[in-house]
Order: sequence, then C-alpha cells, then structure tokens
Amino acid sequence: MSIPTAAVRLVLVAILAGSTPTGIVWGAVHQPPKSDAAKIVNAMSAAPSAVSRNASVMEMAADGNMKMLRKGTGEWTCVPDDPSTAGNDPMCLDPNAMEWLHAYIGKSPPPAKVGFIYMLQGGWDFSNLDPYANKPDGGKATITGPHVMVVGPAVKAAPGYDRTGAGVNTAAPYVMWKDTPYEHLMIPAR
Repeated sequence: MSIPTAAVRLVLVAILAGSTPTGIVWGAVHQPPKSDAAKIVNAMSAAPSAVSRNASVMEMAADGNMKMLRKGTGEWTCVPDDPSTAGNDPMCLDPNAMEWLHAYIGKSPPPAKVGFIYMLQGGWDFSNLDPYANKPDGGKATITGPHVMVVGPAVKAAPGYDRTGAGVNTAAPYVMWKDTPYEHLMIPAR
C-alpha cells in the first residue's frame, strides 16, 4: 500500500527541529536522524522515559510497512521523526493508538477504541482540517509544540474544545481534523 505524504506527517502523524518545535518554519532545514541508533534515541524523545524506555521502536517506510528498530518489553510503540516533514515529529503510541494510526495510513475506518499518543517534540502537519492534505492550508502548515493526543470515538463526544480548524490556537487544547474519521484531541504539554 502506498502511504499518503500527509499520513507520514502526522505520525512520522502532526508532526513532530530540535527541542523548539514552535520555532519551526515552513521550508526550514531539518536534519532527521540517519542511523538506527539515532532514530531510536529520537523516537524515545517523544514520551516520558517511564513510557519510552520499555517501548518498541518502529520506523515506518514510505510504503507504510513498519521496520522494527528495537523490540521493547512494554505495550507502547515509539516512532522516530518523519524525514519527509520540515519538523522533528517523533511519537509514542499506546496499542489502541497504533491501531488508529494504521487505519489512518490505510484510509480505513479507525477502531472504536480510545488511544493516546505522546509527541513531546511537537508536530508538523499540512492541514488542521484535511488529514490527507499535501500542501499547507492557505500557505501555512499547522505547527504544534509538545503535545499529547487522544484519538478515537470519545473525541466526538467531548464538548468544549476548539473545533475552529484552520487558524486554531495550537497553544490551547483543540480538535484536529474535525468531522473526519480521524478527528483527534490535541492537548499542549507545556
């Protein structure tokens, strides 16, 4: 299966230069990790060490297949920075969020489960509205600082979060990709 560019951006979403993701700009030069060892360190930086130290680390290929970089003993999976994005966007996902991610990549219905994703290096996406956009909304990408994400059906039932879409304030909790099957809650971590 071919993975859409925007899908890689979320995992490898929304997603996540260095330790100051809020300073990322469209077209900025970002140097993703090259060696497997560097990718593992990068992936582990997405979550607190209590989560990442026992996590498996998997790298997603352009075709959507996953390559094991390190087998973990825990339930979490961490994924290194997506080299196709302008920012540093590693993530760590619980098992339900991994199912959600695979559904998103495969453009299939997401599971009816609540999942959790850490992106403590921040994120970078073309669009806050279209999960499969391949150019920035209005010429401006959606860039978020360190955050966590809640995915799954519970987000649709959670009132009170900004559902503006384009131009949303990423410094406060908001819903990304509203009214799509991949709608999820973005919660700033700093």
